[in-house]
Amino acid sequence: MKDTIDPEWIVDLARRAGDIANGYFGNTTGQLKSDKSWVTEADLAVEEFLREAIAARRPQDAIIGEEGEKKSDVDAEYVWALDPIDGTRVFNHSYPVWGVSIGVLKDHQPCLGAFILPVLGDIYHTDGQTAFLNGQPLAPPEPPIDENAIFLISEGAYKARTADYPGKVLSLGSAAAHLCYVARGSAVGAMDKAGVWDYAAGAAILKVQGIQSRHVDGAEIDYASLYDGVAVDVPTLFAPEACFEVLAEAVR
Repeated sequence: MKDTIDPEWIVDLARRAGDIANGYFGNTTGQLKSDKSWVTEADLAVEEFLREAIAARRPQDAIIGEEGEKKSDVDAEYVWALDPIDGTRVFNHSYPVWGVSIGVLKDHQPCLGAFILPVLGDIYHTDGQTAFLNGQPLAPPEPPIDENAIFLISEGAYKARTADYPGKVLSLGSAAAHLCYVARGSAVGAMDKAGVWDYAAGAAILKVQGIQSRHVDGAEIDYASLYDGVAVDVPTLFAPEACFEVLAEAVR
């Protein structure tokens, strides 16, 4: 079909963008934006590359990104949500858990996406049917909740909600990485308070595993409401159904 997006093209874009970002790693000058978040030369270079590549091939689609145009046409059928460096703070301080997130929403729902962690050499993606890590299918995770189970909570979500949780709580500094570690079963869940470019790729990957993105109160996320570039008001929780209520109760 003419309007079909090739998921392998998204993977290729992620790899090329990851190479650009990696070229800056360990040699950037971070600047604080008005919202007190970080931006580096790498963020700007990667987003410029992605915007130009997507617009050249799919000029009919809308694009929203953290470092460029932060608003999108809510009537667009396809919206590309880009985070050129997800985890800019850790990137700028030379920690390895950061990546490039490329998500696609169709009719306001995440449907395709890729997330690459260049330093670690890992790339997650979905073709809309299956989730993959480095080209190998990922089985739907079934992690048990016990004293060693990891619950990934971003610093923003941690400030919004305390967690009375029996296992271990970590923040790795990248929202998309958190979602992908839930996808591979390395974490029982991830709580965040972020924007559409942070969520789109990871949410698409989790969706094909039967893991829906919801707010901690159980309400579905209205992704179209995030097309104006704002973060969610109520923290979100990504977790397998067997874990969701336990984790939601721990942060209520």
